[in-house]
Amino acid sequence: MLIEALLKSKAVPGVITIAGDTPVAEAVAEMNRHHIGAVLVVDREKQLLGILSERDVLRHFTECARGLTAEKIMTPRSRLIIGHRDDTVEYAMRVFTNNKIRHLPVLEGDRIIGIVSIGDALKAHLENLKHDNKMLEDYVTGASLVID
Repeated sequence: MLIEALLKSKAVPGVITIAGDTPVAEAVAEMNRHHIGAVLVVDREKQLLGILSERDVLRHFTECARGLTAEKIMTPRSRLIIGHRDDTVEYAMRVFTNNKIRHLPVLEGDRIIGIVSIGDALKAHLENLKHDNKMLEDYVTGASLVID
């Protein structure tokens, strides 16, 4: 798939941009409004100056977050999407994509057994693709398979 096709398939068409002098609170509100994790920062001629991501905001958040508690700003359990040990990586990737989330707590009953990130799922998916590709290569070239 080409990047062009990927861009055409995006749920939010186009690009969300902000001016360089936009207050951070407004930039974050814009990201929240569009359910996105980054906005492009442009000058008056709409030329790219940079990108402001959630991670950029987080790096500077400590300057103004004194006194806030985790419970005050967290996503509550009632709104969480929970994973289970027998969910597939492909399912988790669909959950990440469809819900625009990056982390999936994994529970067994009420017991926390882990957390999976979108990066974890992507890494596992790429490893599976690499393995499948090797198997197909071996099949096409007639390489003998050694099975332990």
